[in-house]
Amino acid sequence: MNKRLIPIALVVLLMTGCATGNKQLYDWGGYEQTLFVVYHEPEYKEQALNNYLTFVREHNGQSTLAPGLYAEAGTFLLEQGDVSGAVDFYKMEYERWPESRPMLGILIENLEMQQ
Repeated sequence: MNKRLIPIALVVLLMTGCATGNKQLYDWGGYEQTLFVVYHEPEYKEQALNNYLTFVREHNGQSTLAPGLYAEAGTFLLEQGDVSGAVDFYKMEYERWPESRPMLGILIENLEMQQ
């Protein structure tokens, strides 16, 4: 066998192995599609947000829900004027992802003071 083909064969073999074992760590629930609809198809925005919020509520407490999805749901509700619903989702993110606590703690406190 040609010695130049060995490295190429190894690269192809490694790439094939990586491609077959690609399992997602988190469930994003169509997040990218929702954002696309929200920003580019305003006539479907309300339905897309309702579907997104339903998905997040159904996955509450599951470890596979991606980081930031609770906070994003809270932001969607806050934009619609539902401050208490937004605070609830921000608290879920706060509890689930400790890395978000510095920012969300201040946000939750400010929103609760406004209520």
